[in-house]
Amino acid sequence: MPSFNIHLAIANKYMENHDIRDKEEFLTGSIAPDFAEKAKSHYSIILENATLAEELKNKVIIENFLKQNEIKTDYDKGVFLHLLADKIFFTSFFDDEYLQTVDKDTFRKNLYYSYGKTNAYLTEKYNIKFPKKYEKEIAEITKCNTTDKKCETKEEVCVLPFGKLDKFIEEVSNINLDEYAKSCNDTYC
Repeated sequence: MPSFNIHLAIANKYMENHDIRDKEEFLTGSIAPDFAEKAKSHYSIILENATLAEELKNKVIIENFLKQNEIKTDYDKGVFLHLLADKIFFTSFFDDEYLQTVDKDTFRKNLYYSYGKTNAYLTEKYNIKFPKKYEKEIAEITKCNTTDKKCETKEEVCVLPFGKLDKFIEEVSNINLDEYAKSCNDTYC
């Protein structure tokens, strides 16, 4: 899943581009799925012996979320934005070649290492402030940063280039959630 900082950067940019009345509720919703049992909160399909690419493709099933939920509040919009960001992140951010050349453990290590490398950049550029409800938990989770040497090993690689992250954040924050949900109801997402 994208880091809290990535989700909050997307949410902040989304609020610049769209009308959100209750910003704190929207921000809270934009990270809430990661504080629940992830397979359930992300409507995942778990496949035995799945390849890394197959596993990532099935981490979020937007159609199942929309079948079981209505998007009525800004909190609901935040949750939907979170799931949509996860889906796009795992189905289009990483090159197929990279996903075919790394195993699942290496991918996870590289991803979490990359979060540490990008957190300060994202926090500054996107003026990230953690929702009050999760402030303490997120601060503890994200304390690993580029100055914390215990977080680094020689095997880990940063897989989240700043430019590509900025493009991803811009792309997802420009999606009209109401139109996207309607198009999902009309066709397969």
